[in-house]
Amino acid sequence: MPLARSLSRVLVERKTTRRERAGFLTFLLVVLAVIVAVESFTPGDLRVVLFASLVPLVGALVLSVLTTAVLATLAGVCIAGSYPLFAPHERDPGQMAVVLAATWAVGLLALLIARLGSQRQSLLEHTRGAAEAVQLALLRPFPLRTKDFEAYGVYLAADEYARVGGDLYELIESPFGTRVLVADVRGKGLDAINAGAAVLSAFRVAGYEEPGLPDLTRRMENILDRYNEYAETIGQEPRHVTALLAEFAPDRQRMRLVNCGHLEPFTVSESGPRQIALGEAGLPLGLGFLVPEEERARAVVETRLPYGARLLLFTDGVTEARDSHGVFYPLARRLRNWTGLEPAALVREIEQDLHRYVGGRLHDDAAILVITAR
Repeated sequence: MPLARSLSRVLVERKTTRRERAGFLTFLLVVLAVIVAVESFTPGDLRVVLFASLVPLVGALVLSVLTTAVLATLAGVCIAGSYPLFAPHERDPGQMAVVLAATWAVGLLALLIARLGSQRQSLLEHTRGAAEAVQLALLRPFPLRTKDFEAYGVYLAADEYARVGGDLYELIESPFGTRVLVADVRGKGLDAINAGAAVLSAFRVAGYEEPGLPDLTRRMENILDRYNEYAETIGQEPRHVTALLAEFAPDRQRMRLVNCGHLEPFTVSESGPRQIALGEAGLPLGLGFLVPEEERARAVVETRLPYGARLLLFTDGVTEARDSHGVFYPLARRLRNWTGLEPAALVREIEQDLHRYVGGRLHDDAAILVITAR
């Protein structure tokens, strides 16, 4: 599997460093030299040197158009230079002309492949640049800071060229204390991003205005409901959003949390990790219509963040990541080994361990936040 992923990375995505391309070119030149050497020792009618025409085809999958042209020329030179080694009855000028013409035709095909690959890579890089711009417009880069708290974290997009998906996070300072949001929009694609932008914008605005988390949650859901109404008019599916909201009191230890169908967070301290029990989760945002109006309010849970502890929030892209045997990522067990790490180091350790666990790329977006008092 690791070999297959590496081949995909190089041959399909054409994602290589300059050093990797130089190494690949060196390898192909060695292959050409070996082919010529073997040809000189091959008796009979077997013409090994003709395989040299395939070298530029392989190189075209990774190398530039110019480098591929050089390889195609070298392949032709190798074949033509081996002409004196051919058996006397094979030294027919007409036959050799056909061989060289076929070699140049293969070389032209290699150039076409290299050109198309280069255009595709340019398009992917342009797409990545646009995705990065969208990400910066939607999600602020880490670390996030308020007067009393700071949040370290990482956003791991399953599609590295998309860079942004349906996972959301934010940390704001309001007149009512520092407030935190981590959320996950159901679904993928631009529709999920648009719904996420509506929820995130509502949190950033209403988070400064609404005095209580229930009112803030209701305001966010109202905005999402209006977005869903609009989405249906243009043929898009309505979206719902799992979300966890937290609010810290001025003493930086007391906190209130509202769970809208999201995953329960952890506190991480020297004494070990502890998952905060939030009781029965409320409905995700956008599904409040399933219950009567008077039952839509989500419960507020009050607890404390122990002195020196960090608050870990995450999306299901973390806990639902699987290894090669289909086993979910054991976040709680892993956290026991990292209780003494600083916030930035803790985020980095989770990220690296998660990639090792799944064997490379995630299959779902994941967001990780570690919040600590300043």
